[in-house]
Amino acid sequence: MATYSTVLGLKLSGESDPFLLSDFIQNWQLLDSSPGIFICTSATRPSWGANQDGRLIFMTDLKQLSYWESVFGWHDLRDSSPVYAGGSYLNVACNPGSSGVFNILTFTTPRPSALAVWLSGTYNYPNNKTQDGWQSVTFDGVQQTIGSYREQVRFAGNAADAGNAAGVNATSLAVIPSVSAGQHRIGVQVDVSSSYKTAITLVGVKAIAMISLYSSANAL
Repeated sequence: MATYSTVLGLKLSGESDPFLLSDFIQNWQLLDSSPGIFICTSATRPSWGANQDGRLIFMTDLKQLSYWESVFGWHDLRDSSPVYAGGSYLNVACNPGSSGVFNILTFTTPRPSALAVWLSGTYNYPNNKTQDGWQSVTFDGVQQTIGSYREQVRFAGNAADAGNAAGVNATSLAVIPSVSAGQHRIGVQVDVSSSYKTAITLVGVKAIAMISLYSSANAL
């Protein structure tokens, strides 16, 4: 009794089955249409099932490889990881005792992923004043820290210096290990100490987010 192969559906004749030329030709046609890497375009790529998990296609219009995963569909293999970047000139006052969140970058991830984020902020404050602040990355409005650490920004003034505001730069890093496909926001959270009476000015922020691979085993 004939059976059929799992992946390509090739007809496998039983010992008592007669040899049919039509079966032979049909098997060769299936093999010819299913090379190791299936060739198609981005508009004609197939929709497969669990038996095809891991199979590769090459899309001739995009010059790009993709592999099939039956739960999430197609995963595109690119020359480099997608990178998203943005910046904002804010010039906003951050008052003593305040905690403000400012969105910098809105972007859309094509698939579930992890993100590595770099963020740089520039601040001004009066030369003759002192203040403490903390800067951290936010993802979809939620503060992100690596461990319990956040970057401290120390504004150490000289009481004898009545000059103009001085500039301070701070850089923050974050890893968001589980990001769903869709639109997201990267921002900055600025916390200002209430121990001093001086406001600081957040001049502007730049942010870069990159899709990456991450496992909790990577965290030390």
